Amino acid sequence: MLLTKSALVPGLVAAAVVAISATVLAEEPNGPFENIKFSPVTVAWQYSNDGGQTFSDKPHPAPPPGPDPRSAGGKSYPFVWKGTFELADPAKTAGLWVRMFEEHTGGNAPRASICNGDLVAASGGYWKDLGFCPTLLDAAITLNGKEVPIAHGPIVQFWVPLIGEFQKGENTVELRGNVYTYWGGAAYTGKANGPVMALDARVISAEPQPCEIFNGPLLGDFGDGYFTLACRTQLPAELTVEAKPVEANSAEPAGAAVTAVSKLGIWHRVKVEVPKGTRQISYTLSAKVGPHVTKRGPFTLTLPGKQYRFAAFGHALQQPGNDEPWGANSKQVHKAQPSFVVNTGNLMEQESWSFQWDKAYAGPAAELLASVPTLTTPCNHDFTGIFNELHYTPAADGYSHNWTKVVGPVRFIGIDGNQDWPAGGENAKWLEEVLKAAKEKYIIVLAGYPGYTSGINSKRFFPVHLQARDVVLPLLGKYNATLMLSSWDPTYERIEPTPDKGVTQIVTGCIGKGAWHKWDSRFGMHHAFGPGPTANPRGTQGKVTLPDGREWVGYFSTRHFCLFDVSEEAIEMKVLACAGSPDVDTKDLKVIDQKTFKPRK
Repeated sequence: MLLTKSALVPGLVAAAVVAISATVLAEEPNGPFENIKFSPVTVAWQYSNDGGQTFSDKPHPAPPPGPDPRSAGGKSYPFVWKGTFELADPAKTAGLWVRMFEEHTGGNAPRASICNGDLVAASGGYWKDLGFCPTLLDAAITLNGKEVPIAHGPIVQFWVPLIGEFQKGENTVELRGNVYTYWGGAAYTGKANGPVMALDARVISAEPQPCEIFNGPLLGDFGDGYFTLACRTQLPAELTVEAKPVEANSAEPAGAAVTAVSKLGIWHRVKVEVPKGTRQISYTLSAKVGPHVTKRGPFTLTLPGKQYRFAAFGHALQQPGNDEPWGANSKQVHKAQPSFVVNTGNLMEQESWSFQWDKAYAGPAAELLASVPTLTTPCNHDFTGIFNELHYTPAADGYSHNWTKVVGPVRFIGIDGNQDWPAGGENAKWLEEVLKAAKEKYIIVLAGYPGYTSGINSKRFFPVHLQARDVVLPLLGKYNATLMLSSWDPTYERIEPTPDKGVTQIVTGCIGKGAWHKWDSRFGMHHAFGPGPTANPRGTQGKVTLPDGREWVGYFSTRHFCLFDVSEEAIEMKVLACAGSPDVDTKDLKVIDQKTFKPRK
C-alpha cells in the first residue's frame, strides 16, 4: 500500500511576534508526557487556508465535519502555518514539539491532531482512528528548511517532535497538510450554543533532562551473530545497547560486551552484532540526553539452535483500557519458553494513536517482547507508522513486510496481504521464486489474511481473502510448502485444503471473544472441502475428519496460542487454550489441537 505525502515547501514568512498566554496552555495538555518539563516558545505565525497562496496574521476557522474526502461531497482543506522563533542557546534545547490547536468558545470541541500521511486512504477507509478531529492529514513539517522525519507510515499525534538542527537566533518552522474533520465529530458550525472554531499552532520546548525508554524494547529479526530491537524515547536521545554473552557454564567465559548506538531521535532501531555461536545474551539500553542517562534492563534472550520451539499467534486487537486478556496471553506464551514468536498481525484497534501503544500493547507484554524476538507480518489495521517503526523485519531494509528467513530446517516467509497479489504480478512472482529456490525441509508462511475462514470478521466479503485463496495458497501447494499461518478472525481454525488448493492453513486469532461460527460460501471453502457447502461441519467446535481423511478443526472463541517444536525429523504442533489466570503452568493448559508436520518432499 503506497502512502503519499504532500510536497514540501521550504519558504517561510515572518510575521509580528505573538505571545502565548498561560491561560491557553492551561486549557490544553502541557505537553506529550506528564513527567517531562516543557516551556512555551514564542512564535510569530502566519496562516493560510488555501495551500499557501495567501496568508493572514489571524488563524482561520476549522472546516465543518463532512464525509470521506474521496467520496462525493467530501472535502479536505489545504492549511499552512508558517512561523519564526528565537533560540538564545540551542544547546539548552533538548527538543521542540509542534501542535495544531483549536481555539473555540462554547460547547465541547474535540481535540485537533496531526497525521503524517493520508490515514483514510492508507487504512482503506477505516474511520475509527480519526476519533480526534479536525485532523491534519498528509502532514509535512519543515524545520529551518529541512523536512522533519516523523515515521514510516501514518501516526495520529497531538504533539509532533521537531527532529532536526536548531540554530542560534532565528529558526523557522512550517506545518502544512489537508485538514479534514471526521463526519462523526462534533458539529462545531458556529450556530447558537455551538463552539466557534479556529485552528492555531503552538510550539513547546524541553531542556535536557532524564527521559524514559518506552514502546519496547521490542526484539525483532535475529540470527547467528546478531539480534535487533526497536523502542522509543520521550525526548530526542542517543540510544546505546550494551550486550554481553552469558556464560553457558562455569567452564566457559562469558566473553566481552559489545555496544551498538542509534542516531539521535525518538524512534530507535538497532542491530547488535555478537560473536557467532553466541546463544544467550544479556543486554541493557541507555538513553542519553545531554548529561542525563536513563537505563532499562538488563534483559536476557536466547537465540535458537538447530532444534527449537517457536510460538505463533495473531489478532491481539488491543482496545484502549482492555489490556488484561493480552497481558495474560503474553505471560502464558513467555512461560512456554519459545526461542521466538511469529505474529500474524491485527495488533491494535486504534493502531495509529501514538499514545495508546505502550498502554495497550507494548506495556502489558513487556516481559515477552523484551526477551523473545518477534517476526511479524501485517493484517488489516497494521498500516501505521508505529507498527512499522517497532517491528524490525528480516527484509534488507528492516521495514518491508515481504521477507524470507531460514531458521534451522525451516524457511519462514512473510507476506503483506495489504498489498495487491494478482496472479502473475510482481508479488506473486517474488513468492514463486522464493518457493522454487527453497531447499529447506519445511516452509512456513506468515500471511495476515487467510484464504479460508469461517469466523466473525469474515461474514462480509473481502477481496483480500480471494487473493490469499486463489493466488497465494495454490502457489504454496504447488511447491509443497508446510503451513500457512494467518490471523484476521478472533478464532482458532485449522483447514486442510486439497493439494491443488493449498496447504495446511491455520487461523490463530489469539485473543478470542464471543465469535460466531458462520458458513460463507462466497469465500469458496467448498472448493477445498468438496462440491458444496454441505461438506462444511457448520456449527461444530472441535475436530471433524472428512471422508477423504482431511481434517477441519475449530474452536471459535477461545484465547489461545500455537506452539511448534522444530527438529530435522518433524515439527510437532500443539495449540493451547490460555483463558484464565496467567499463573497456570503451561503444561496444565488445555490442548485444543495438535498435528505433526513431516519434512516436505
